[in-house]
Amino acid sequence: MKRWMSGCLAATALFSGACGPTDESQRVAAQEAAPADQVLPRYETANENRVRALAAGDAFWAWQCDPNTYGFTAVSTVARFPTEAESTTGVLIGWPDYGCTVPELAGLVKAGLQGNTQVSILTAPNNNNGVTSCLRRAGLTDAQLARVEYVPVDVDSVWIRDYGPEILIKPDGSRRFVDMSYYPLTSSTCGNMQGRVRDDASPSRLAALWNTEVVRPKVRLEGGNLQTDGKGTCFRAQRNAEARNNFSEWQYTPDELNEVIGAAHHCKVQVMESLVGGVIDHIDMFMTVISSKTLLVGQYDPADDATNAAILDRNAARLAGLGYRVVRVPMPKSYCRKVLSGCTGQPQQIQPCDGTNERIWATYMNSIRLGNVVAVPVYKWVPEADKATVAAQEAQALSIYQSELDREFGKGKVKVVTVQGDSLIPCQGSLHCTTMTYK
Repeated sequence: MKRWMSGCLAATALFSGACGPTDESQRVAAQEAAPADQVLPRYETANENRVRALAAGDAFWAWQCDPNTYGFTAVSTVARFPTEAESTTGVLIGWPDYGCTVPELAGLVKAGLQGNTQVSILTAPNNNNGVTSCLRRAGLTDAQLARVEYVPVDVDSVWIRDYGPEILIKPDGSRRFVDMSYYPLTSSTCGNMQGRVRDDASPSRLAALWNTEVVRPKVRLEGGNLQTDGKGTCFRAQRNAEARNNFSEWQYTPDELNEVIGAAHHCKVQVMESLVGGVIDHIDMFMTVISSKTLLVGQYDPADDATNAAILDRNAARLAGLGYRVVRVPMPKSYCRKVLSGCTGQPQQIQPCDGTNERIWATYMNSIRLGNVVAVPVYKWVPEADKATVAAQEAQALSIYQSELDREFGKGKVKVVTVQGDSLIPCQGSLHCTTMTYK
């Protein structure tokens, strides 16, 4: 990843706009022409893992170097973790300086405005004109652009679901941010912090701007691996979370990890079986919460992916056993792409899977409620032989979504809209991963 490897980024990652063109017109042009391989994937890159592993033995962690931004705090008094069906006041979108190369972001802004929710874009102030230019080219009118808020918080990547604040509601109706450690950062001197420094700092910086309480529990967990029913139960996938909480300062058993997560979010944590085969270990890749009582869970055709089909069947049965209404939604037929250094997709890369290429983990579950719409990702860059199958699966998935929304909230009260997700899904994320909503 060129952006990760940049020496300028490593040396100045804490400072907004420290790298790249300083003249505004140059910066706008740079955003529009930025190569796709600048896009950081949702998962940690091999280089990020390697740097962290090499440095961990004698390096400082971010929470040691800058405790006011990254350091841990005591769990605060009671609050409620609302379900996404309630979190319709606004949506946060992280827009790094390469954001114009990610068309899903503009699609989400459109969907948020259509859903009549406040759209707030976290970006460096000198990105604002470039973002506006991108949105205008995507078809937004001046009236729509006037409804978009720019928040001066710089970020490294688009994955705000994973690094952004989980937003709880306190008894008095005010908000509380929960900021979990995101891809922990190392430094040999506390002056050369490496990693997605701005991403990890963004909840604390946003809290300062919004005058909002923030708590930082001693836990590493990405927000895409945490969902809630809004009634005191949370869900996560099981595979990697325990291994990722193994530091000199803390190591958790599975039960201890659930207790720490639950104490911070005031919920009881239910652990779901993880998908296998190379997909990121985040629960939002295979299930979503429609309401406090209805969950959508993906369903693979056993002829396409027998192992993961069985895993999702077991998860669905377990959730039904907990008393939820569980509705199954087809998962797209598996397809692949050429193995490349960058993660973003291109139509000419797409191939049938043959054992030598890289699977694209397309999913309809990575949706997001935005006011009175639910944005669902759809996929058009599929192998020619699979187009009819995927089109039928898409139609069925969208029909199920709309039917369940009508059942829960009244016919037509919440409408399904689609956003094409082909560019970002090879990075193992889509619409839910790139948004954080709040009540």
